[in-house]
Amino acid sequence: MKMRWKREKAETGLSAVCASPRGYKYHDGEKIYATVSPLMNSKRSCVGWYWVAGWDSNVPTKNACGSPCATPEDAKAQAVKYVKHHLANGQAQISAERR
Repeated sequence: MKMRWKREKAETGLSAVCASPRGYKYHDGEKIYATVSPLMNSKRSCVGWYWVAGWDSNVPTKNACGSPCATPEDAKAQAVKYVKHHLANGQAQISAERR
């Protein structure tokens, strides 16, 4: 299975005026394995990037917003490492059997 990152669509119209940076989705064409999003502060400034794994992929859910990364590339690398680790160790299949 070939997995790849896809950037989220840009906002249009008035919603684009105050839009935050676009995030990314790690998918294989059918399932989403992880997402990377900007971590925003109360003044709508990006203070880092975090990733969330799981979604509909049967990979154990993990939210890394408690330890944000400086760049989206760092967050993407951590997410890929987490997803590949659990796919290689069969954790995804175990989670699927429990559902």
